[in-house]
Amino acid sequence: NLNVVPSPAMTLSLGPMFSSNNSVLQYVETPVFGSENRYIFGAIDQTTVGLTVRLNYSLTPDLSIQLYGMPFVSAGAYSAFKRITASRSNDLAARYRIFGGDELAYDPAAGVYAVDENRDGTPDYSFSNPEFNFRELRSNLVIRWEYVPGSALYVVWSQGRTGSVTNGAFNLRSDLEELFGVHPYNAFLVKFSYCFQL
Repeated sequence: NLNVVPSPAMTLSLGPMFSSNNSVLQYVETPVFGSENRYIFGAIDQTTVGLTVRLNYSLTPDLSIQLYGMPFVSAGAYSAFKRITASRSNDLAARYRIFGGDELAYDPAAGVYAVDENRDGTPDYSFSNPEFNFRELRSNLVIRWEYVPGSALYVVWSQGRTGSVTNGAFNLRSDLEELFGVHPYNAFLVKFSYCFQL
């Protein structure tokens, strides 16, 4: 975290976040083949980046502005799809079997993988493409005016943006551009309080 105080009236806080997740066994879906469940897993390469911004600025002793914003993007690419064959084996590699090229076919139009487990030329079951690009923005702007001692007016603007696609490729610049291209949800609130002097 980075805290900056450029003047006695202003404070700025920045909290960047980065994480990378790589796993050979990430759960995908549980389709049914015949009367048996097929537990499908894949190898995932996931990257997540976020930033928390807080700004407090006092224009006068009675008038202040507070800003909170958090853009967040995460992308996960999958490969080496497999089904669990011996989940309790002490040998990690013996717990699953990776689908061969003649068992797995992808339909990009439908976003679905078809599995021909018995290799008879007819798909036995399918599962959805699990790859994702998730983008989200949460922000609040609060203006507070204490127009008389003990009485205040609050004006709040809250904006949210959420979007996702099944791409899986992480590109920070592209993901941020797409994030700010998502149609926003805006909410405006006004709170008024008055203190009666007794």
